[in-house]
Amino acid sequence: MAFDGDLKSFSLSDILQMLQMGKRTGALSIRHGEEIGTLYFRKGELVHATYKNLTGEEAAYSLLNWKAGRFRFDTTIYPTRRSIEISATNLILEAARRSDELADLQTELPPPDTVLHFANVAGKVDDIHLSADEWKVLSLVDGRRSIAAICADSEIDEVSTLQIIEKLLGIGLLQRLGGDPSLGEEGPPTTSTDWEQPPL
Repeated sequence: MAFDGDLKSFSLSDILQMLQMGKRTGALSIRHGEEIGTLYFRKGELVHATYKNLTGEEAAYSLLNWKAGRFRFDTTIYPTRRSIEISATNLILEAARRSDELADLQTELPPPDTVLHFANVAGKVDDIHLSADEWKVLSLVDGRRSIAAICADSEIDEVSTLQIIEKLLGIGLLQRLGGDPSLGEEGPPTTSTDWEQPPL
């Protein structure tokens, strides 16, 4: 039997525990504005999750931190794959830890509507070594996207994306639009193609 409700009345962790106790099979869809994610259950066990371009545990971590939105559990939709191996309890604990980490990052970084662009790093190219995930985030910086937009378009989870942005700002590779000229704003912005990217 399907049921629905509002996250103002029930937290997702409570719903997960209820579905686990009832050994329910189906799909729990969560919608907030234009965003939607889905958690899939088999006999009460959370086995798969999707949200934007994330799947599995990373998608579940993002969804478990939602505090607002509508949810609906549909028993006619069955999980077709398994992408989550850890228990719902461990997922909830890890999601809570990431929520705290996210709150810390948000206080340390510029506001989410801040637009980022490349700093002038002429002469320092040989000293820059980035991981594949760091390149993925860097490729989203175009002088128009805000921090929030970069997180929305990123292929990795929000906490990891913000950690990378914090690092790139810290090493002077990125700066906020309209930043201090002494930090390298003078001259044309450097693009991510100026460095050799690692093989994917």
